Amino acid sequence: MSTIGIVVALPAEARSVIRQRLGFDSLRELPEGHWLAVAGAGPDRAQAAAGRLLDRKVRALLSWGCAAAIASHLQPGHLLLPEGILGAEGQTQASDPLWRERLARSVPAQLTVHGGYLQESRKVVATRQAKAALHQLTGALAIDMESAAIARVAASRRVPFLAVRAIADPATMDFPNAVTHALNPRGDVRMASLLSHVVRHPSQIAALIALGQAFGAAMRTLAQVRHAAGPGFALPASDQ
Repeated sequence: MSTIGIVVALPAEARSVIRQRLGFDSLRELPEGHWLAVAGAGPDRAQAAAGRLLDRKVRALLSWGCAAAIASHLQPGHLLLPEGILGAEGQTQASDPLWRERLARSVPAQLTVHGGYLQESRKVVATRQAKAALHQLTGALAIDMESAAIARVAASRRVPFLAVRAIADPATMDFPNAVTHALNPRGDVRMASLLSHVVRHPSQIAALIALGQAFGAAMRTLAQVRHAAGPGFALPASDQ
């Protein structure tokens, strides 16, 4: 079985891969021999993490975590296995088709799975109007900040690439201002800032609860995929 390098942005997303609590910038070997990197948010951190994993002689790169839907039919907990990643500069990186097909066949039947394209975003897209405009412009179904950078590293090193993304932020939801104000560039939520904002704007509480429920649905989906994909994450023998 080939060694896979898995990149997640946030420690919370890492919990869907391994039960241990990992911090930002962690690099951990999994029981199966794969490597997991907690990169932090954004393309630069994702690129650096992918490079660290390749230094460990991994044979494939997997972008794992959450995404924000920009197409209205994607709901929290839906699974996106994109056929390709649309870069912010207009370039497209394809997912490994055999790996994607094999993983799609392995996921539980009760999950809703989408193909299509994942768009790179360099910032949080916070409003439903902005999400709808981005969907109309690109045709992509969802956005994230890391997968395109990981895909570019994989292409440059000629190793298979796949993105596994669960929807945690539907297109019809405005991202709560409380979270936007409390986020630092790495993706940490500064709790003091969050609580201060909520005290000043208590109407944000309902939006925060809805976001928490959506994130929980995404985490449950990722945990199911992790279990169903098996120790090799469904990487085909031809790519090993």
